[in-house]
Amino acid sequence: MRRDSGAEHSSVRDEKRFWSRIWKLNVPPKVRNFVWRACKDILPTRANLYRRKVPIDPLCSICGLTDETVGHALWECPLARNVWAVARGRLQKCVATAQSIFLLVRDLEEKFTGEELEAWATVAWAIWNARNRYCFEDKQTQPADILQGAMNLLQDYQRPVPAE
Repeated sequence: MRRDSGAEHSSVRDEKRFWSRIWKLNVPPKVRNFVWRACKDILPTRANLYRRKVPIDPLCSICGLTDETVGHALWECPLARNVWAVARGRLQKCVATAQSIFLLVRDLEEKFTGEELEAWATVAWAIWNARNRYCFEDKQTQPADILQGAMNLLQDYQRPVPAE
């Protein structure tokens, strides 16, 4: 019992590879942190706040159709669906529902190139920020503007620094 057998469950290596790839994404640190928080289901969604006994209605404040979970906010809500619909190529939303964002991101991580995964992460972060602007500042942003803002952020971050 005192000896550490070094035993691991069968998916530990896959998880290590997954998290290593997420932490190495060439995106702003706030986006990497956001993806980690989303995958761990610790974003302050209305459903998470309600579960933690915050007196708040767990329904989505954008659509009011279902509880605002991370999956709903970033993937299933009409706001998110409209942003993903504007995206091009494989970045465009491919499945209608997300059992969990962690499982969705694991699936995308296996299928997407590094550049596609970086774009997905940055767009998801931009959707979250647009939701917050709508909820807290009463500012509505068009889906094409959310997507363009995410792509601009990613391009600015990845732009090489000119040599002096």
